Amino acid sequence: MTVKAPLFALTVCLAILALSCNAPVIKTPTPVTGSTALTSDRGSLVFADDFTDSAAGWSTEKSADFKASFSPSGYVIVSRDLADDEVASPYVIPKDQLSISVTATQSSGSPTESGFGAACDRGLKQQTISYDFTVQIDGTWGVVRYDQRPGATNPQARLKQGTSPKAPGATSITVELMCATLSDGITTRLVMFVNSTQVADITDPVTDPPRLGWLGGLVVRNDGSGPTTVTATHYEERDLTL
Repeated sequence: MTVKAPLFALTVCLAILALSCNAPVIKTPTPVTGSTALTSDRGSLVFADDFTDSAAGWSTEKSADFKASFSPSGYVIVSRDLADDEVASPYVIPKDQLSISVTATQSSGSPTESGFGAACDRGLKQQTISYDFTVQIDGTWGVVRYDQRPGATNPQARLKQGTSPKAPGATSITVELMCATLSDGITTRLVMFVNSTQVADITDPVTDPPRLGWLGGLVVRNDGSGPTTVTATHYEERDLTL
C-alpha cells in the first residue's frame, strides 16, 4: 500500500529541507595555542578593504608631519617625522586572536629605516598594549611592543628583528601580523609573515593586560631623515579562532 503525505505537510517538509540546505555553516571556535601550526591564511575573514571608498571610515587626518588621503591608487599616507604612525582600522569589534595584513607600496627615495606594516592594539578606550610589525626599506623587519599604561616600566621594547625576504618599494608586498592571546590571558603569541613567508613566531607575556581584545590597524614608520609615502591597496583582518 502506498501512503501519500498531505500536500500541506509535504510543502512544510520541503521548506524545512530548503532552509537547512541554505543555512550558514556555524564554525566551532578553535583557538590558537602555543603549539598550533599557523599559515598566513589562518582564520575567518571579518573585514577587508581595497580602499576604493573614501567614506569607509579610515582617517584622512592632515598635519605638518602626517597626511592620510585617498587616491585612485589606494590609501596614501605621507610621513615626514620620526615616528611610527599607526592608523586604526574602521573595524572595531575586538578579538582575542586576530590577524592583520596590509598590502602596500612605498615611495622610492624613502629613508632606509622607513617602512610599513601591521599593528594590533588591546584596549578600546583604555591605555593600551600595542604591537607594531614593520618591514623597512633596508630589507630588515622588527616587532615593537608599546605599553601606554600609567607607570609602565618598559614603554617601548623591540622584541625581535631580522632580515625580510622582500623589502618595500615600487612592487607591492603583503605584511601580516597575528596577535593571539593564549588561554592564560597573559601571554600573546605573535606570528609574522611577509608575502606569506613566516619570519618569526614568538610569545610575549604582559601582566594584567587591558580586558578587551585586539583591534587592528596599519602602521607607517619613518626615521625622520626625510619624507616617505606608503600607498595601501588591500587590508584584511581575520578571526584566528574560526
